[in-house]
Amino acid sequence: MGMSLHRRLGQSEFEIAVGLPAGSLDERTTNLLEKTPLLFSPLSEDAQVAARAKVAEDIERGFTVVGEHRASIWRDAWQDHLDDFVSSGHALAALNPRFVGGTALLRWQGTYIEGVTDRFELAFLEIFRDWLFRTFLADTSHLYEFGSGSAFNVAAYAKLYPQADITALDWAPAAVTLANLLGQHHGMKIAGQRFDFFAPDSTFEFAPNSSVLTMCALEQVGDRFLPFVDFILKKRPRRVVHVEPMLELYDAALPHDALAIRYHQQRKYLAGLLPHLRSLERAGSIRFLKVQRLKFGSRFHECFSVVAWEPV
Repeated sequence: MGMSLHRRLGQSEFEIAVGLPAGSLDERTTNLLEKTPLLFSPLSEDAQVAARAKVAEDIERGFTVVGEHRASIWRDAWQDHLDDFVSSGHALAALNPRFVGGTALLRWQGTYIEGVTDRFELAFLEIFRDWLFRTFLADTSHLYEFGSGSAFNVAAYAKLYPQADITALDWAPAAVTLANLLGQHHGMKIAGQRFDFFAPDSTFEFAPNSSVLTMCALEQVGDRFLPFVDFILKKRPRRVVHVEPMLELYDAALPHDALAIRYHQQRKYLAGLLPHLRSLERAGSIRFLKVQRLKFGSRFHECFSVVAWEPV
């Protein structure tokens, strides 16, 4: 494959993904996109068809469904990360989830592409997350990430905003330990805490001027998001930012999206959150800052839809 086949995800592509007017991307993100060339190959129409067929076949074969019965899988995944983190001498790179960027076939603007840049998905995520933090979470005194997993998001936030207090919440003991180790070994203002999306602790209080983040974490709760949303509304943080797969932003009429819908529904991923938030907005309880599907994802679906809102 000659270099001419490679395309680059640069400023204008990023602006389209995050829903910004052309030419309005901030200088820092523009520089990050310059510094890390995100190279990909578009797929020919035949290759698109073949990719869709292969994805359909994999979905047909079936995947495990989310829920409590998968608790041990996540416990083991974060325990493995914890082991890696410790054995690497607490290297931050050891926190990058293995399942991010494991595949070269990616979803981009309604088609399949092949990532050329090594771990394309992770490289894109790092730039996108930096933009997201600075756009929605720059002015918060205390960040709470729910479903913090390997703690790679809170570590990135702490590097950007070393003065902010950070609480990383997860039900897996290894995830809590990972967050605490970042505090101990990197001097980051991060503390881990146990939290269960299905049974939020009603005694939990948010610090003043706090924000909430979930990244590809609520996907695991299926349609059982109400306890968490009710908890948030009662506790009234200043701002809430979700980066999650949003079933309702796909278009069932498009073959490409129809596959993602089938996959999403088969895994019993997050469903109903966006319509619920929209009804809260109509009732005047919250206001939206952003609802944006990036149209970027891995082989089977897109975890990167941004829904940012504030309690009114």
